Amino acid sequence: MLKFIKEIGWRGLISNKTKGTSEILKRKVNLFSGFDPTSSSLHIGNLISIILSIHFKNYGHNVFFLLGTSTSLIGDPSGKKGERSLIKSEENYLYSRKIRKQLFKFSKKFQLPIMNNNWNKKLKFIEFSRDIGKYFSINYMLNKDSVKKRLRNLSFTEFTYQLLQAYDFYYLYKKKKCVLQIGGSDQWGNITCGIELIKKKQKQTTQVHGLTHPLLTKSDGTKFGKTENGENIWLDPKLTSPYKFYQFWINLSDVQAKKLIKILTFSNKISISKIITLHYRAPFLRILQKKIAKITTILVHSKKTFTDIYNINKILFNPNLKNILTVLSKKKLLLIKKYIPCKNIILNDTKVNILDILIIDNFICKSKTEALRKIKFHSLLLNMNPFISDYVITKKDFLHKHFILIKKGKKNFYLLYFKYEV
Repeated sequence: MLKFIKEIGWRGLISNKTKGTSEILKRKVNLFSGFDPTSSSLHIGNLISIILSIHFKNYGHNVFFLLGTSTSLIGDPSGKKGERSLIKSEENYLYSRKIRKQLFKFSKKFQLPIMNNNWNKKLKFIEFSRDIGKYFSINYMLNKDSVKKRLRNLSFTEFTYQLLQAYDFYYLYKKKKCVLQIGGSDQWGNITCGIELIKKKQKQTTQVHGLTHPLLTKSDGTKFGKTENGENIWLDPKLTSPYKFYQFWINLSDVQAKKLIKILTFSNKISISKIITLHYRAPFLRILQKKIAKITTILVHSKKTFTDIYNINKILFNPNLKNILTVLSKKKLLLIKKYIPCKNIILNDTKVNILDILIIDNFICKSKTEALRKIKFHSLLLNMNPFISDYVITKKDFLHKHFILIKKGKKNFYLLYFKYEV
C-alpha cells in the first residue's frame, strides 16, 4: 500500500496528512469523505474529493460518502470571509436529495456507500456540551485557521461546526470502524478536531488519521473553478450545461492543464508523461485540455454526452463553418440545440431588428451598448456573417425555417429558435 501513497503523491493529491497515515494504509482500512449539501449541486471543487475517494477504492480500501444533512444546517466557516447564510429546513431537504442523487452516480459505479449524518440531529445541547465540548479548550478551538481568520465576525453557531464534524468522525469510528477522514485542505482543522475527540474519548492510543488534498486553484494560487464571467462550474447539467462544462476544461491554460491532467484523470504516470510531451510538440492542438475535458465529462455526465459534445465542437469550431451551416441537417441543429445556450422566440411579424433580439432577457448581450460595440468590431456573427446594427432579420436568415446561430467572440455560440404566431 506504500505504492498507493506514492501514487496519489505524484498526482498532487496530498496537501497534508497526519503522521502514521502511510503506515496504516499498508493494510485495508475504512475511511470517509464528507459533502455538506449547502447548495443544490456539487461543483468541480468537489470533484477532487470524489476522484481521491475512487483512487482509495481502486486500491482496495472501503470508502464511505458522508452526506452532511445536519452539519449543513450549521454551515462550515472554513474559507468564508463572512458568515454563511443559514439554509432553511426545506432547503436542506431539497439540497440533500439533489446532492445524494449526484453522489449516487459515483456510489453505484465505484461501490462507495452513502450515509447521512442525521445522528447529529439527535444530540441534545446539554449532553453535547458535557459529552463532546468538555474535551476541547477554547484556546484549541480558537487556533483553528477557519476560526482565526473570522474571529471578529464568527457567530457561536459557526464556532460549533468543528465540534459537530469531530463528532461525525467519532461516530463513524465507533459504528463503521473508520480510521481515516479525507477532504479538501480547508478541512484540515475540522479533521484534526475529530482525531482529537476520538483519542480523548477512547482514552487509549487510537490510530486514526486525516489526509487532505489541495483545493482546485489557478497557477497564481487563487481559487479555481469559475468561468470568465464568475459563474461556478456545477455538476448539475441544469445549472452548468454539459457543453459549458466541457468547454471550461478545453479553455484551461497549458500550465493549469499540465497540473490537472494528473489530478483529474486516472491515466498512469507513463501515459501522462507521453500526453504532456505530445501536447508541447503542438500546443495549439490542446491535447492536454481535450484529454481532461473527455475524462471529466464522461465521469460526471456520460460517454454519450461526451460524444455528442465532441461532434458539436467539430462542427462549431470548423474553419469552414459558414459553408457547413448551409448544408447542415436539421437533426444536427437539434443536437446543437440540446447542448449550447438556446432561446425560443415567438414572433408576430415577419421582420425584426437584430438589436431587439440580442438583448432579450440579457441572453446574448446585457445592453444595447454592448451589442453595438460588438457589432462594430465584428465580435458578433449571424450564421457566421457580420452584420450592421440596424440589420433586419427575415425568414431568409433562418436555417431550416427556424434557427439562427450567433457567434460571440472567439468561442461562444448561441442558438435562436424562432416561431411565428399563427
